[in-house]
Amino acid sequence: MARQLTVLLVASDGLTRQITANGLAMYGYEPILAKDGVEAMVALTGETRIDILVVDADLGGDIPGVEVAKAARLRNPRIDVIYTSRMPFRIPEGAKVKGAPSIRTPYQPQQIVGMISELRHRGGGSDDYARRVA
Repeated sequence: MARQLTVLLVASDGLTRQITANGLAMYGYEPILAKDGVEAMVALTGETRIDILVVDADLGGDIPGVEVAKAARLRNPRIDVIYTSRMPFRIPEGAKVKGAPSIRTPYQPQQIVGMISELRHRGGGSDDYARRVA
């Protein structure tokens, strides 16, 4: 049996975190929740393997969402990243990790699942894909 993919969901809004986590779990993913960049960094440096990072680019606090994504990609070049934002067109391309799509908030959990599926299909989990997007 294949291992469940683990999704680190970083969103400051508690309701968004819970609704999205419930949706991800219904689709067979294992969600890990973080309310800010500090909690996200703790999760990323923990023992649990994170396959996908869904991070709010508008995240306030000590560690912005785009920095969480960069740290995640440095730690694991194969991690898939999805940015969420109230205005995704305002995320500077130079600030984003390569190959990471953005989605406008509010979103539905199935939209995130669709984006994950597209990323996994496009990359196929190959080392070649990891080199292209790192």
